[in-house]
Amino acid sequence: MLHESAGAAADRRRSSRSRPEGEGEGGDLRHVILVADRFAQFADGEQVLTVSECTALAAAGKAEPADGEWMLHLGQGIERSDLDALLDDGATKKGSGMRLAAPGLPLSRPVRPPVVHKHRAENVLLADFRNFSATHCAAGLRIHRDNEHLLDHHATRHVPGMLIVEAMRQICTAQFETSHRPGSPSEYAGIWHRIDISFDSFLFPLHAEVHSVITEFDEARKSSLRFRTTTSARQNGGVVARAEIEYSMVKQERIDLLEHRKAAGAVQSQLAGPQGL
Repeated sequence: MLHESAGAAADRRRSSRSRPEGEGEGGDLRHVILVADRFAQFADGEQVLTVSECTALAAAGKAEPADGEWMLHLGQGIERSDLDALLDDGATKKGSGMRLAAPGLPLSRPVRPPVVHKHRAENVLLADFRNFSATHCAAGLRIHRDNEHLLDHHATRHVPGMLIVEAMRQICTAQFETSHRPGSPSEYAGIWHRIDISFDSFLFPLHAEVHSVITEFDEARKSSLRFRTTTSARQNGGVVARAEIEYSMVKQERIDLLEHRKAAGAVQSQLAGPQGL
């Protein structure tokens, strides 16, 4: 199967687009959302562009001021390296016809991987985390272009549902680590007893938020703390998905002993069963 180049695709889409109303120097002001190339299927070439399309259009002179200025808003998957590349390629230089909507604002601040019990930064799904109280927290959804849930997902325009589930797990974990973790230096691991989730709509690679509200918690035993939470993923003012989650945070050394005992029992049962070796 042949695929047209990013420049050709952008050129084709550019020729068919109509300008939204607005004012800018030399013509209309076009607001465009910029997303990572990973979300190429979501990019329509009119109101949503990939980084490659934006660069190709700038190189071909398709966004000149006489045709109206383009205001670029950041969608999902955009990293500092992408913005640096756009600047280096002249896509947003003065006179190019493109500029960032908020050039002075920093990119979102991802949560540190240990706070959500991850090892790799690209798999962290939360940014700009904030606690409103001991029971209510929220964070922006931050989807890296190389997130593990995107690398082997059937290509569609919306974000995989399992990524939403993982984002909910991460915000529960971050809520524990930042608000309820005992002062002990011991490491904790999560045990997930129940996740009752419903999806009300699709989530797209645009700005979104994840919220968590603790409805019940038992902190009597510091070695095993139990929580019940209501979590939600929200986009454009609406709830995309919601879940009731029950989980425990257990000291790592206790988990290690429990896993070792159960793993040994599972092996013995497998070998002793009808299908045993």
